[in-house]
Parts: sequence; structure tokens; C-alpha cells
Amino acid sequence: MTPAGRRAATAVRVLFLALVAVFVLLPLAVVVVSSFSVDETGGGWPSGFTLQWFHRALDHEPFRVGLLYSLEVAALATVISLVFGTMAAYAIARHRFPGRELLRSVFVMPLSLPRVVAGFCLFVLYASLFPAAYGTVGGIAFAHCLLLMPFVVAVVGAALAGLDPALEEAARDLGSSAGRAFRQVTLPQIRWALLAAGIFAFITSFDEVDTSVFLMPADTTTLPVAMFLRLEQQQDPTVTAMSSILIAGSLLLAAAAAAAARRTGGAPGVVSAAAGAQTTGPARSAEGEPTP
Repeated sequence: MTPAGRRAATAVRVLFLALVAVFVLLPLAVVVVSSFSVDETGGGWPSGFTLQWFHRALDHEPFRVGLLYSLEVAALATVISLVFGTMAAYAIARHRFPGRELLRSVFVMPLSLPRVVAGFCLFVLYASLFPAAYGTVGGIAFAHCLLLMPFVVAVVGAALAGLDPALEEAARDLGSSAGRAFRQVTLPQIRWALLAAGIFAFITSFDEVDTSVFLMPADTTTLPVAMFLRLEQQQDPTVTAMSSILIAGSLLLAAAAAAAARRTGGAPGVVSAAAGAQTTGPARSAEGEPTP
């Protein structure tokens, strides 16, 4: 390719990336700008700016209750997903056993199922077999774990794939038990991957609406569901103000997750695994086999 052709190709790529960035970020910018508007209805550039909608959002009782409820659900779901997801990722990455590929597929299945369908199925399950779990923090956290496990398995599996299993085997040869070798050798090396996976899982659980709306009564809702119900009743910038707060919080957590991913030995694999889990499930790269 000639120098002129390379410059043209570079210009096309830059233009394409700029258009994609505008397409992704423009809706967020509209939400943020409208949350500062003095106008109660959108429809153009604000005639003035104010912070009153943020005060109303923070004073709105369903939002405050929903925020605490969402934090409880997201924290519990994240902890459960990290524990069991790390165990599953370790088993897939380090061992060969019957049903290994089936186990890998099990973590992909929740991502291939529409979340509305998953929420309805869980509603039927709770209503018929576990009515006491309906609307509880534990019941909703369990439902969220089905959505979070693929993220954890993908991110932790990618980190395990970049580790030398000989280090853990050496610890066992020196007399450590399997559990002690994992805690003292493997776990410190994947701590940043666990942090990144935990942040991704927390954000996903906190923002979940499609599944949660089927699993809680109208008087007890998570914050995203409370915002959805508020939009049905009254369309003013109160919801956009709360959305702006959530956008800022999500950006901070995402930046922390990216920083944690860069601290891992296989940062590119961790980030790509997290992104791939959103669409296709656990990455095939999380397969580091133990050496003989």
C-alpha cells in the first residue's frame, strides 16, 4: 500500500471510531445535560441550569430505599459469584474431568437466555416452590448470580491461564496442602483479577432491571426498578438526575476495574474476557492446563 493509501485508511479508521464514540456517548450526554435543566420536559437545549433535580432525586423516598436495597443485593450476589465462580474457573483451568466442557457450557447458557425470560422463569420457580424467597435480598441475589457467574469465570479463568501451574505444584511438593497452596501461591497472583471481576459483577447486579422486576413486590424494589416505575408515573428530570449519579458511579467503578485489570499479569486477556462474557460467555483462553 502506498503512503497515501495508508493515510487514507488511517483517516477512515479514525472517522469510524469517532462516529462509534459519538453514537455510544451522545445518549449519555443528553441524559447528563437534561439532569441540570430547569425545564421539566425535554425537547431542546435547556433554557437554564439548576441542581434542584438532584436534591429531589436524593430526597425521593423510593430512590433512597431502592439504593440501599440494590447495594445489599449487589454486594451479596457479588460475593457469592466470586466464591463459586473462582472455584469453577479453577476447576476448568487446572483439571481435566468428565463433563468439563458441559460445565463450561453451563456458564454460557444464562447469557444466551433473554433476561426477561430468565426473570419470568425464576418468578414461576419462586412462586411454586420457594415462595419465601420472593422479594427477599437472598432470592434476588441468587437470580443475579446466574448472570454474574459468566463474568467471574471468564475474568478469573483468563488470569489463571496466564499463571504457571508449576509454582503451585512446587508448593505441594514442599508439603503444602492443595488448599494452602491455592491460598498462598495462586490467590495472591489473581487478586487483581478478582477485584476486576468483582467490580464488573457488582455493576451488572446493581443495574439489573429485566430480571429483578419479576422478583419483587411493588413496595420493595431496587433502585433501577424504582426509577423505571417513576418514569411510568411522572416524566421529569428527577430520573435523569439519578441516572447521572449512577453514570458517574459506574464510570468510577469501571476505571477502578480497568486499573485492576492492568495490574494483572494478563491484563489484555482479563479485559477481553470480561467484554466477551457480555456476549458469548467464558473465553476459551481460560484453559491453562497443568504441566505434567
